[in-house]
Amino acid sequence: MARLKTNADWNPRAKYVVMFMQSGMTANRTIIKDILSELWHSKVVNTVVLSRQTSQNEINVYTWFPYHPRGRCGDVRDVILLDSWILDEEGRERFLHNVPLFPEKIPRDMHGCPFMVSTFEYEPYVIKRKESSKVEYQDGLDLRLISVLGQAMNMTMLLRPPPPDGGRWGFLLDNGTWVGVTAEMMRGYSDLALVGWFYRCHIINEIECSFPYITDEARWYVPCAQPYPRWMSITRVFKASLWLGFLAAYVIIAFVMWQVVKISNSTSTVPIENQAYTSLAKCILNFWAIILEESASNNPPHVAEIRAVFLVWVMYCWAVNTVYQTYLTSFLIDPGLQHQMSSEEEILNSGIAYGIPTTMVSILPELSDRRYRHKLRCDDVEVCQHRLAMEGDLALFFTKYNNEYMAALKYMDGDGKPLVCQFDGSYYRQYVVIPVPKGNPMLNAYNNVIHLVHQAGLIEKWWKDLKYTATLSAAKDFNVPVGEYIKLTLQHLQSAFYFLFLGYSLSIISFLSEIFCRRK
Repeated sequence: MARLKTNADWNPRAKYVVMFMQSGMTANRTIIKDILSELWHSKVVNTVVLSRQTSQNEINVYTWFPYHPRGRCGDVRDVILLDSWILDEEGRERFLHNVPLFPEKIPRDMHGCPFMVSTFEYEPYVIKRKESSKVEYQDGLDLRLISVLGQAMNMTMLLRPPPPDGGRWGFLLDNGTWVGVTAEMMRGYSDLALVGWFYRCHIINEIECSFPYITDEARWYVPCAQPYPRWMSITRVFKASLWLGFLAAYVIIAFVMWQVVKISNSTSTVPIENQAYTSLAKCILNFWAIILEESASNNPPHVAEIRAVFLVWVMYCWAVNTVYQTYLTSFLIDPGLQHQMSSEEEILNSGIAYGIPTTMVSILPELSDRRYRHKLRCDDVEVCQHRLAMEGDLALFFTKYNNEYMAALKYMDGDGKPLVCQFDGSYYRQYVVIPVPKGNPMLNAYNNVIHLVHQAGLIEKWWKDLKYTATLSAAKDFNVPVGEYIKLTLQHLQSAFYFLFLGYSLSIISFLSEIFCRRK
């Protein structure tokens, strides 16, 4: 039997016939009970034992019912004579009662029989009661599904404590053994597990999986792009090319003005009384005043060419300043966001730390490639999520449902936007299933309930309710007022003060330079 169980083709749900040749009624029933008990340990239910009765020239067919009568709950206490193969008076061989040899043995009503469930805290699937010092679970997608399963089949669901080895869902050790709830399934400690367990029955021969009740996604979560420093607001209104063009126009128009005034002085017989534009330095200074919308010389020379150049520069500055001031307030309030990481290649090449839980590596073996050799082992996912959202120096590869729930519960800004960002599209889609030991006779019953839950749309409703409750729970901690209007503060004007202090510094340096140069 042990050798058969290790075979990938081993099917505990098949129909088994055991031929027992020893006679003697008392010995038969005792040994037959032991045979059925041994098969039940391997989850074999559809079994009949044939025992030949030499004294009566007949073969008795024995079996058992694991949950009948009421209260048995899988205990092999006695065997039942199902039918007998006899030789009648006419010499014909036949079954005495002609009843089905393999009747349905799993009732719809389990009469409160206990079933062990492996689980641990993993939001939003299993949510622990925060006020309790003991391990008590309060809510969650899987807890609601457990409740529906228990009510539909009249079962008593007993929740096991978290795996003592800390393996959570479970992963394969170097010595070839599994840990976590996967190990509890394989060793028969539990009848099922409900904790957002990803489908991996294709790599574990000792476990079978139910129909999937959630399609989760594994994807990269990265820090959200940080806003630009507010001191850059003044310069970010225009692109660098436009600033360079504006500076070039400023220098060129000042040079043109100086040349026009110079030519006008050389050809005019009447001296120009206003000397504000007779040198390049004076032209630059007066045109700078126009840029700042300050008063320049209030009496330009009465020369058409000079006044035309002056008017062109005034109109140009008026147009530029109008556009600049229109957008400046918007940039002061919302300076915009810096570059947002948007691909796996960018994560791996940016130098940012990135974490991948070991359980994800057991599901996706390609995450062990040399490409991910610098990954951090994020087995404590909550610590990595906190570092990702609050410190912004880590990227995390994990599941959609958990990250979205934790973002709604803990990591929202004052406007209700998550502090954690994600890429468009998913890296890998995965089914969430109920794992059971191979051959568990309750699997079909679980699948029937899951189908009904799906058809009723309960999973989607539960998920919306949990996210909404998490958002309400987090709303009391918002410290930034929401709304469209934001009053300007000193922080919004920091760029203006930076440039003001820069100007003061340059003025002081120029003043001291003049003093020192004059003394020499």
